[in-house]
Amino acid sequence: MRFCRVVPLFVLIGFSVPTEAKLNAPQVLAACSAFAPDGSFVTATASTDTLSLSAKNSVGKETALTAPLRYRANQWQLDRPAIRWHLYDCSLFFDHSGDLVAVGITRQYPIPKTLQVAVADLKNSKWLSDFGVEQSHEPNGSVELAGFLEDTASIVITEAWHTNQSESVSTVLFDKNGKQVSPEPLVHSWQEILLPFHPDAANDRLWVFHCTMVSARLSKQPSCPITVTDLVKATKVSTTFDPSHYENKRTALWMTPRTFGSPDPSSILVAESISGDDTVWYVDTQKQQLDRFVLPRHHFLKYDAMHDGILSPDGKVFAFLLSQEKIAFPYLVDYYVYKGDDVVVLQVKPLRLLGVVPHSGAEYTRGLSVDHRNGKATVLVYRRDHWENRQFNDLPQP
Repeated sequence: MRFCRVVPLFVLIGFSVPTEAKLNAPQVLAACSAFAPDGSFVTATASTDTLSLSAKNSVGKETALTAPLRYRANQWQLDRPAIRWHLYDCSLFFDHSGDLVAVGITRQYPIPKTLQVAVADLKNSKWLSDFGVEQSHEPNGSVELAGFLEDTASIVITEAWHTNQSESVSTVLFDKNGKQVSPEPLVHSWQEILLPFHPDAANDRLWVFHCTMVSARLSKQPSCPITVTDLVKATKVSTTFDPSHYENKRTALWMTPRTFGSPDPSSILVAESISGDDTVWYVDTQKQQLDRFVLPRHHFLKYDAMHDGILSPDGKVFAFLLSQEKIAFPYLVDYYVYKGDDVVVLQVKPLRLLGVVPHSGAEYTRGLSVDHRNGKATVLVYRRDHWENRQFNDLPQP
């Protein structure tokens, strides 16, 4: 496979830790990171009993904060490496000004799921709030931090659940001090099951993919139109995009996309593996435009291996994880072994591959974020118990 020239730069954030001390260090359960438009960045990790936040602004000022982990794992879970990295999710968001940051730690097990939200004032190097939200529609669904609402300091929390007849997602607003400001959750519901949907708090949008799978081969599946509406206001659907109007071949379109990014209120990027093609689409609902890009590698694995999409603050670079699987002994169909996640880095307009950070045998990859400035895309990711940094030149190679 040929890629654009890569400028490698691995950076270990923090101090070198002796091997013996590493063995006694608290186990990291989740990690996340984010860049601000001015180049500041924040990393967060949840360990056995502590939430740790580390920030560095554009002029080099560093901030380090810790708080107790509100919802802890039990020792039985911690002692099992195969499940430890599946217990918690971590998400991190800057506000519009870049002075506030919100970190969300979701504990997936046991049910009901729980979410810890901590808000930090980076300008004054202090926590503003630390509060918990518990899943109310058990046993299915999710509860997540969606980020800051547009250019405000209001924080959006979403909860999703489904029944035998419908799919629903609710939104509720909190202020930076942890006080709920919306009297009741706003609920969006659809008479369809297991819809992929993506909240975009920064643009006050809720993107919904109306995908239906039938008992037929991929080429005969119905198209999967997109609707978009306001995330926190009770408005009707504002825009619909039907991809079948722009592509005659069904297998050239998404089926049930889980990888998502939104550069602005009217456009999105989605990614999915279809018939062995790892594909990214750029959709502009205002111009009713569809662009498609296929990564330069075809494989026989048919499922969706793409996840955790993230955009740079300027919306010009899109990065996501691409799981790597290898068929294992006795080399029978559908017997695959997970080998790790590659990081794929793309230019958005036009869609173009900038490079790939190989998994190199890492057993987990978390905390993906990406920045873009001065002709370079910078990827920050957590694996092998430390943060790694890789840079890519965004100029076309001869």
